[in-house]
Amino acid sequence: MLRGFSVKTPYNLLFVLIFFTGVRTEALSVSIESSIDTTIATIGDRVHLNVRMRYPADVRFVLPQMDKKLGEWDLIGQQLSEPEKIKDGFRQNLTLELTVFDTGKVVVPPIHLQAVSQVDSSDVMDFQTDEFVVDVITVLPPGTTEPKDIKPPFAIRSVIPWTIVIFIVLIIAIIVAWWVFYRRWRQKQLPAALDEDFLEPPHITAFRKLEELKNQPHPTEEDIRRYYFQLSEILREYLERRYFIKALEMTTREIMDSFRETGDIAMDIQVEFQSLFNDLDLVKFAKFIPEPGNMITAWEQTYKCIDNTKREPFLNRRSS
Repeated sequence: MLRGFSVKTPYNLLFVLIFFTGVRTEALSVSIESSIDTTIATIGDRVHLNVRMRYPADVRFVLPQMDKKLGEWDLIGQQLSEPEKIKDGFRQNLTLELTVFDTGKVVVPPIHLQAVSQVDSSDVMDFQTDEFVVDVITVLPPGTTEPKDIKPPFAIRSVIPWTIVIFIVLIIAIIVAWWVFYRRWRQKQLPAALDEDFLEPPHITAFRKLEELKNQPHPTEEDIRRYYFQLSEILREYLERRYFIKALEMTTREIMDSFRETGDIAMDIQVEFQSLFNDLDLVKFAKFIPEPGNMITAWEQTYKCIDNTKREPFLNRRSS
């Protein structure tokens, strides 16, 4: 029985087998073609060994079990295509991806395949690919075609246009310039004038207002009533700043309760405050008009209550 014959070409080897089974008169042909995509490469390049198989429907190919090496070459990967229907049977491609990290003439050894008849499993045909030699060098000489790289090309990262970069730099420069100018401007500004009236001790403010009230004329009953109203307001403002209570909004009873809670005011002074507030409330709420001679008495009693509870500061800004 004729097992097979082969015809060689410079880059591929064609094996054609014609065999007969029993008294069958039909000729069944099986063939393979092998090729390599380059015969010159640099270290680390990927070289592809391609094997094309043609066979009838009642034949199947058995591929060899290959490790990670094929001779001196590293086997990176292998891919077997799906059978493609052609006129007299099927066509199928096997691709081996190889690489080597050495220089010189490196041989790609042949690989062995078997075609087995599905009608008679004892009919086995042996095939092998051609042997190829690849000249592996460090740098490709001018004019040669370089095979695929070890890694596939990757997308170039996008670059920000110069117009956007310049715009961002200008914005940053404007912000920095504004900040520097603002800091220098703030350093040249004089501090806001202090409110001396607020820093003035409460009793000094009260004494000053009492003196102003004392020098005002009070010819009519309405002026007398306003006089007592102002005495009450001066006294309550003093207590509000001195003891941090809302004296202007509190009743006399609430103020006296606050005195007892603070515990800083002696009982005899509390009695004086109580008496003074009673007299002021008569004018304020009962519309009582006291005698003109009693006005100076109320003034002196207010002055005394403030003087007995005043708190002397360590420093007096107005005296400086």
